Amino acid sequence: MGRYDYHSAGELDAALDAAVRGASGRANSRVVGESVRRLPIRAISIKSDGGDAPTARPQAMVVANIHGNEVIGSELALALVEDLCRDQPAPAVARLLAGCDVTVVPVANPDAREASMASLSGSGLVNWAPRRNAHGVDLNRNWPFPGGVVDNWLPLSGTSNRRLPWCRGPAPFSEPETAALAALARELRPAVLLNLHSTGQILTYPWSSRAAPSADAQGFVSMAAAFRAHQTRWSYRAKQSHSWYPIIGSSNDWFHESFGTMAMTVEIAPNGAAAAKDAGLLRRPFWAANPLDPAAHIENDRGACIAALAEGLTWRQANGH
Repeated sequence: MGRYDYHSAGELDAALDAAVRGASGRANSRVVGESVRRLPIRAISIKSDGGDAPTARPQAMVVANIHGNEVIGSELALALVEDLCRDQPAPAVARLLAGCDVTVVPVANPDAREASMASLSGSGLVNWAPRRNAHGVDLNRNWPFPGGVVDNWLPLSGTSNRRLPWCRGPAPFSEPETAALAALARELRPAVLLNLHSTGQILTYPWSSRAAPSADAQGFVSMAAAFRAHQTRWSYRAKQSHSWYPIIGSSNDWFHESFGTMAMTVEIAPNGAAAAKDAGLLRRPFWAANPLDPAAHIENDRGACIAALAEGLTWRQANGH
């Protein structure tokens, strides 16, 4: 493991492999796509009773590190895989798996994650940790607009300007990473989804592109409440994504419109978490998006993620539209 206990790509793969081996046949790992630079995008599927592929049972998804500099998301995803794969999972985990299969994509943007980790050992004056993929596209702006949604003037919402960090790319699903996630989603049609991001210590949910609330707004409120009730140290704010700032072309909106998925984003660490503690870290932009103490943030959120998935699944089964 690297400085402050962040895993290199090889270490992360080894830890995921070890978790799958320890699952007594309940888990499988497969490559569901490739990045721009041909790095594999892995998905780990975990069931309560074994089997090599997802079944007709309800499905849950966790997607992490769609922004390459937000490495803490992949670390929390690894912890969730380990919890789900334990031979004797905790009672809350066992209850979740009794009701659904869970598929985790620990690193949705492997090129940028690898570059972000490499930035920690660079010798330059400023070593950038890239948010976007290797084409310079923000993968959380590269999804189709929901029906009736038009573009927004705010560049942060998504822009065609390739010089800005929120560039949405030439067309929805133009990027191999989002195309791979969409193909997996069409296979699974998940009832519930967590997107693991950083930063802000906030929970957001659809709609991102509309000011009007979703028909499932109360379900999202319940899902966020379940998450907050199981946090151990820090408690996150929760709100409809559009009221934080609008995103046009977000994955959560596409999942929610396409499959009715109860899709919620978890922004794990506070803004500028590490750099705020040590000004000497400012030349390493990695630390603007990741905490110095990842273990504390993982412990704060791992049980909360399980609770939110379970609550979202319950709502979806009771209130499917």
